[in-house]
Amino acid sequence: MRSFRYPQSFLPSSLSSTLLLLLPSSTLGVKDVTIESFNDPPSHTWVSVNDPVMGGLSTATFTVVKSHGVFAGEVKDVPSLQAPGFISARTPRTGSWFPDLTSCDAFKLRVRSTDSYDGYRMSFGTNFAGTMQYAHGYKAHFNVPIDSGSASEPFHEVLLQFTDFSDNWDPKTGNVIVSCADNEQYCPDDATLANMVQMEFMAEGVSGTVRLEIDSIQAINCDDSVVETDPNPEETAKNSGSGGGGYGNNRGQF
Repeated sequence: MRSFRYPQSFLPSSLSSTLLLLLPSSTLGVKDVTIESFNDPPSHTWVSVNDPVMGGLSTATFTVVKSHGVFAGEVKDVPSLQAPGFISARTPRTGSWFPDLTSCDAFKLRVRSTDSYDGYRMSFGTNFAGTMQYAHGYKAHFNVPIDSGSASEPFHEVLLQFTDFSDNWDPKTGNVIVSCADNEQYCPDDATLANMVQMEFMAEGVSGTVRLEIDSIQAINCDDSVVETDPNPEETAKNSGSGGGGYGNNRGQF
């Protein structure tokens, strides 16, 4: 398991909090790294993949509107399973570049939603996870406060520590079976943090209407030395394969 920058568990909580408040980021030598801001164009290609690839009826789209990613659709029961399926928005496995996050501590999402939905999950990486061929990556559940739907509503910050993610999860529901906290062998490894390869948002295991607006995705408390932009975009573009064609495309592959 990776070594974390701030071993706060070894300090009294009041002292560790005070130290972090007193020290400016320049002293700490850390910064937040933006992975996606959905500017025009977005940093990554985004495609939607839904459960019809496994016989389900769920539908979804992913679009970029006014520099926000909009993941919208409906999760329905898969007839053969008699259980809720999934919808997802992801980057392709090829043609995407990600910064080295081994020195970082967590993801910070700026998101908002107008629907009460309890099945949001984020995942990253491509390592095998579970017993079904499409089950891959480290996954964590998150909740989003419900807004009125006004365009003036602020985005909410959702913090997902890397230790919130596990690659031991149920592919039928998306629920984590054994957490990173319970067994560190399921924590994100350095190889995946060094190159996530793929990033994904899912609405999974819970039926209902979904609308998730994403303003930005950051990794926080990273070393100052982390490179934030692709040093060789032409080479990355040459490696682009499956999942190309821009955001909003429904793809039938995992």
